[in-house]
Amino acid sequence: MRKLPTAFMDDLKDEKGILYPLLKRIKQDNTLMLSIRDGYINIYYRGGNLLRINRKASNTYQTFFDQRYNKSGVVLPVLTEIIRDSKDAEEWVAAFPRLKETMDLSFSIHNKPEREFQQLIARENNFSTISNETEYFITDIEFSDSSIGARFDLLAVQWLAAQRKNGAECRPALIELKYGDGALDGNAGLLKHLEDIDTILSDTSRYESILNTIKIQFEQLDELGLVKFKHPTKGYDIKLDSNIKPEVIIVLANHNPRSRRLKDILDKPEMKEYGLSTRFDLKFLMVKFAGYGFHNQCMLSLTEFRKAV
Repeated sequence: MRKLPTAFMDDLKDEKGILYPLLKRIKQDNTLMLSIRDGYINIYYRGGNLLRINRKASNTYQTFFDQRYNKSGVVLPVLTEIIRDSKDAEEWVAAFPRLKETMDLSFSIHNKPEREFQQLIARENNFSTISNETEYFITDIEFSDSSIGARFDLLAVQWLAAQRKNGAECRPALIELKYGDGALDGNAGLLKHLEDIDTILSDTSRYESILNTIKIQFEQLDELGLVKFKHPTKGYDIKLDSNIKPEVIIVLANHNPRSRRLKDILDKPEMKEYGLSTRFDLKFLMVKFAGYGFHNQCMLSLTEFRKAV
C-alpha cells in the first residue's frame, strides 16, 4: 500500500525535521509535485521523477536522481546520496534548478507529454488558486501495484462541493489520460484499459486495497499541506464505500476533432457495454472553457460524450 510511516511524515512536516526543506520548497514551487509511494516519495518535475527518497533504518534517507536524464553530459553538483540532516536536504533543494535544466534538455529529445499533463491536472485540482472550487482531488499519478495487478494514470477522490461542508461522503475516481489520438487504440488503448479495470473491480479484495490507498494518500497529502481546500469545521473522515461504484474517467488531451479514430472506438459494441457497466460509471471529461479543473458537471456519460464529439 502506498503510504508513509509516521517518522517519515514527521521528518517532512516538522520545521525541525530532516526533510522539511524539501516540503517547504515543493509548496513554493508549482512545477514540483510530491507523490506518496510505499514507504518512500517521488518528487516529480514535468511528470519526470526529479528525486526519489527512501527512509533507511538509521533515521537517514537514501536519495536517487536518474542519471539517464543527463545524456547530454552536463556537469551536475556533487550531492550526498544519504540525507542525514536538514543541511543535506537544503543542498538538494539548492541543486533543483540545475537538475530541472538537465531534465528539460532530456525532455526536449524524449518528450513525455502524457505524464506532464498528469502532473498539471494534479496541481490544478490539489494546490492551485481554484483547487477549493474543484470537486476532485488527485491522490496519485502513475499508480502501479504489482501485488494486485493494477495500474492507473491517476487516482482521485470525488468530493462534491455540496457535500463538503458537513461530512466526507466521497467516491473514488480511477482516471486514464490519453494524449493525442495515437494513444486511443492498440494494446494500451481505451478498450484495453477498460477491460483491465473491469477485471480489477471484479475482485473485491483488489478493489478495497485501491480504496484504502486512495483514502490514506489523501489524508497524508492533506496532513502535509499539499491539498488546498476549505476544511469542514468539525473535521472529516474520508469514507469510500466498496459497495458504491467508482467513476472511471477518461481524459482525452489534444484530440483531433477531424479524426474518426475516437468516434469509431466509441461506436464499438465493447465500448457500449462498458458504458452500461454494473461495476463502474464510465465518464469522459469535457472541461468548461479552457483549464484542467475537474467538476462533476464536466463528467459526461458515454451517451452524452458521443453526442458531443
